[in-house]
Amino acid sequence: MSITPLFAAAHVPVPAASPDARLHLLNIEHDDLDAAIAALALSGNADDLTLTRLKKHKLQIKDQIAALLLTAISDGVAKAS
Repeated sequence: MSITPLFAAAHVPVPAASPDARLHLLNIEHDDLDAAIAALALSGNADDLTLTRLKKHKLQIKDQIAALLLTAISDGVAKAS
């Protein structure tokens, strides 16, 4: 029996886009995960493993956002030099 991830669409690769568009999409996904985690926690229907996995995925998205911002900052510094 195959188990489908709760947020299967979140694992679909995003086509190459501008860094600003990618950042926008990641922020939307981060906010969506935050809302889903809050809703599941309040409902009392989620098991700890599901919540932990969602929180881990949310942290991964946050890391991707930080990496994009760091790249944008370093690119801006390099262009200014």
